Amino acid sequence: MSDDTNGTSVRISMRDVYLEVQRQGKILERIANSLPDTDEKVEDHEQRLRRLEQKVGWVFGGLGLLSALLGVVSISLGQ
Repeated sequence: MSDDTNGTSVRISMRDVYLEVQRQGKILERIANSLPDTDEKVEDHEQRLRRLEQKVGWVFGGLGLLSALLGVVSISLGQ
């Protein structure tokens, strides 16, 4: 990196960007390797989310059916 002569701008080369990306990648790799059982936790989290999605699906499906039935009942009572 080099400063402009008047000190108002900074020049960053592609080499500087590349080196910084490589440095950040190494840091992230060390962090990822230091976390215990990351894969197992992700799989467990995914399973819990799927179960929650199923429960919510049943609730909204039941509410949809109930509202459809109420609509039919209110139409038949209105005649």
